[in-house]
Amino acid sequence: MKTDTELKALYIKHAPEMLPLTGDQDATFLARESVELSEVTQRVDCVVKLRRGGEVYYRHIEFQGENDTVMAERCFLYNSRLQLQLRGPVLTTVIYLFPPGPPENELVYRVALAGREINAWRFEVARLWESLASEALASGAPGLLALVPLMSGGDRPDAIRRADSAIRLALPDERNPDALVILHLLAGRHYTVEQLESIVGSTHMLELKQSSLYQALAAEDIAEAKAEGNAQGVAQGKLEAERDLCLKLVKMHYPALLKRVTRRIEACTDYQLMQSWILSAGELDSKAFARLLRQPEGTPSAQ
Repeated sequence: MKTDTELKALYIKHAPEMLPLTGDQDATFLARESVELSEVTQRVDCVVKLRRGGEVYYRHIEFQGENDTVMAERCFLYNSRLQLQLRGPVLTTVIYLFPPGPPENELVYRVALAGREINAWRFEVARLWESLASEALASGAPGLLALVPLMSGGDRPDAIRRADSAIRLALPDERNPDALVILHLLAGRHYTVEQLESIVGSTHMLELKQSSLYQALAAEDIAEAKAEGNAQGVAQGKLEAERDLCLKLVKMHYPALLKRVTRRIEACTDYQLMQSWILSAGELDSKAFARLLRQPEGTPSAQ
């Protein structure tokens, strides 16, 4: 399951409680914005409207599971369009969920000419594992409590148990609140279902699986796996067709080699290497073609 999806769902209901993650705890929460960038048909992760003193501004948050070499460029793309679309100052923060994260404390999108920097746009970085689970537990805020398993010291059974109890206490009128579902899904990165049942109770776990959010996230996960499986099936079918074509070309141009190289061709899983064999069939003599087929998969010459 994609963890950033869970955090987006959490932000929908608990955005005001999560302001400390971006240093906006002293700002007044005005609204959570649902923004689709019209020019790129892309929905950004989270945008909230805030007021600090007499100034109104927007905080744009992107959740990122791992390092991305083009993240600064993505932030620039989102931030510039958001500013034009919302007609106000937009501060972008990338919240990294898992270590190691980027080495820098900010992401910088630079424009240079002739070795000289012309412009630079800077975006803040927050590392969730550097936040203290003890502070989230002390806050009693369901939005922060749900993130405890990803925080420093939050993977301990007692921390997860306390977060579970605190969310139930904070939301007594909600059955299977979203924050509780997300807490358990994130805790699943550290514990098996059986271990979680021993920490918070099997009855609670069964109830959570019946919640609409849990089922929606599970359905999304299944759909993603199915799409990935379909893509793999298409790729496999394409590779098998290439193997068949390659064998036919060998039979046509190098019949004496067919028996010797059939197993090699049928075992090949490198699509680009297979393409090089097909394109070379009929162009090389039998000795050169046999040498080409002995080339290991994944070598630079096959790329």
